Amino acid sequence: MRVHKPRFDNGERNIGITQKTRFLHRCSRRMLAAAVCLVTVLSTGVGMSFSSQANAVDAADSVDATGESNSLTKTQFDQFYHYQASQGFMNDIQTIWKGSDGYYHFMYLQNANYRHDDDGTVWYHVKTKDFVHYTNVGVSIPKFNGVWYWMATGSVITNENGFYGDLSKTDLVAYFTSYIDGVQKQFVAYSKNGGRTFEPYRDAAIMSAPDASSNFRDPYISYDARSKTLMMYLAEGDRIGTYSSKDGVAFTEVGDTMLDAEALGGKDLGTIECPNIKTLYDPQTGERKTILFFGANGYQYGQTTGTYYMVGHLDGKNVFVPEQQPKRVDDGSDYYGANFMQQGDAALISLAWMGNWGYSDKTIADENGTAYRLGSLSLAHRLKLRGQAGNYTLDNTFVEPSSLYARAVKGTAYGSRSHRQLLDVTRSTSQNAVLRFSTVSGESRLGGDITVSLTHKDASETIEYSAATGDYSVSRTTTRIQDSGGVYEYTKKITANSGIASPATLTFHIIQDQSSVEFFVQGSGKSYSMARYTTDSKSKITVSSNASVKLSYSLNDIVRSR
Repeated sequence: MRVHKPRFDNGERNIGITQKTRFLHRCSRRMLAAAVCLVTVLSTGVGMSFSSQANAVDAADSVDATGESNSLTKTQFDQFYHYQASQGFMNDIQTIWKGSDGYYHFMYLQNANYRHDDDGTVWYHVKTKDFVHYTNVGVSIPKFNGVWYWMATGSVITNENGFYGDLSKTDLVAYFTSYIDGVQKQFVAYSKNGGRTFEPYRDAAIMSAPDASSNFRDPYISYDARSKTLMMYLAEGDRIGTYSSKDGVAFTEVGDTMLDAEALGGKDLGTIECPNIKTLYDPQTGERKTILFFGANGYQYGQTTGTYYMVGHLDGKNVFVPEQQPKRVDDGSDYYGANFMQQGDAALISLAWMGNWGYSDKTIADENGTAYRLGSLSLAHRLKLRGQAGNYTLDNTFVEPSSLYARAVKGTAYGSRSHRQLLDVTRSTSQNAVLRFSTVSGESRLGGDITVSLTHKDASETIEYSAATGDYSVSRTTTRIQDSGGVYEYTKKITANSGIASPATLTFHIIQDQSSVEFFVQGSGKSYSMARYTTDSKSKITVSSNASVKLSYSLNDIVRSR
């Protein structure tokens, strides 16, 4: 995936292509300048190395002179406990892996000089032990190094199987896309220090799209121990191209997985991005299934961009064969550029960028002016396979930041058809709310509608839920997006279904941060994630129902992660 992505408004796939072309021309000019610098360095005999911190430091210095660096490093939208880039814009999450140091590691796309230099993204490295507290490692793969330009999405693989004979078994190898004069090309790099820095494995691209109009990006890499072959899965418009290699450099196409309208029952999902393949075992059925994940646009289904999955298997050539139609990993508007890590054979951990190309890269302003530090990491999601043959789903739960929860404020309220309001309280925007609804007056099942509103001085988020059917809608407002197209996309009402209809009890879990809201209905196995744009440090929580219900609530402030 890339920065300044083509938008998919009103059923169109690439209406932002002109903006993207201008952006790529600027990148080309920057690459020429970088090449001149490289020649100068080599001619003077000065050594050149990749520093894990150099790009971020240089970027900060370059904007200090303009007086605008503050909004690259601090805004009123800054999260309290979600991870976000220390500077600039962040998006796609790269491979998550467990290191020998006991930490989980991953990288993401960072544009430290967002809207200042317009020269694309680097891979920025982060580590964590619990998916709640995060530590910056630094820039692992810098841009404009004389081999590639700026990096889009890719993947990292360990050499533990010894596939790369010229590397140590502890080394890491990264494959990624870079746009060279607008053409999407694949590059490979290696690391001998646990991913802190990477060096080119080859001094040129190993694969290339035929022209600038072709989609050919976001390589996902896996190793097939049976055939001792490296597999690559590439996002190519409406298909996943599948390639194999015996040396990690020369790849041969072996097949594809079509994701066009014909393959999906008449409606496509726009341009496919960020493919990923994992295997999950269901202990209830005893089946082991292959899961294909990808980013796509659900505009034809009344949805936004999001992360999708399909359940299936790999054929004899390791080409994914779907057995079910696509479903969303998260029903919300802002769970994109996701990645996944195996945790045993029956569970996955997933992280995503909380953002949407319909509005996240538009002009967004706080009370001090245009903000340039934008985007954050989602809560970690734990995914498990459940269901039955031919009808599997992913059970989705959060890794909650419960260690950051302050003492709970608890209470009970009763509502009736004549007294609809159950709760009206103002709390910090960094908040965990558990709302449990149950029947009164001897009724065995909940009915009617429940409305939960989060209101701020410059924004709002509203959930309208039908207890009888499990259908719900989510709507948002904000005055902070300074772009009419962005406002249109942001304020779209999104509908979903929890799968829980007419229960005896119903429990909402709503987890707020300054610039995000994530929630789930207990027992549903589904989640909803959304970004929000407010400078208000308070959130007014109101709950109402048009049925006779009992509300038991528990509210926790969430302290800042350190």
